[in-house]
Amino acid sequence: MKYSASTDKPVKIISTGVLILFLFIGQNNVRTIIHAGADRGVILIHAAILLFLVATLLFCYLYAPQSYSIDETGLSVNRIIGKINLKFDDLDQVRAVEEGEMNGLIRTFGVGGLFGYFGKYYANKIGNMTLYATQRKNRILIITKQHKKIVITPDDRSMLEKLEQGVKGW
Repeated sequence: MKYSASTDKPVKIISTGVLILFLFIGQNNVRTIIHAGADRGVILIHAAILLFLVATLLFCYLYAPQSYSIDETGLSVNRIIGKINLKFDDLDQVRAVEEGEMNGLIRTFGVGGLFGYFGKYYANKIGNMTLYATQRKNRILIITKQHKKIVITPDDRSMLEKLEQGVKGW
């Protein structure tokens, strides 16, 4: 069964703002390249900046969670590149994240709003975790038998019941 993962208002605002900022910076770099003449140093620097901006947008878009799927074997986090598969046999616990557990969330190596929230994060009450989230509600915490913590945010909270059933063996 497939579960949608729509983005919340902060993700939409951040993504739009970053896109506008990158377009403004990119436009200035293109203008500089056009007027640089034969100065290869200026051309290379501004071309590198353009490449960095495009790569950042592409990376974040391609690795952002698009949806979640549950089948008889486990959970899948669907992304354009790099689908994440979690087998029910490898899962120890699944539960809803309580109010306040994510307070003081620190991004240690991840994306904080550009097309979603994904990567490595830390919260005092949960510890280190990996987020595959697109919103700040409907948070589900998955703990593997290897003690890895993963947070997902489906639109439909009933996904929690399906995950619990899968972990218990249907």
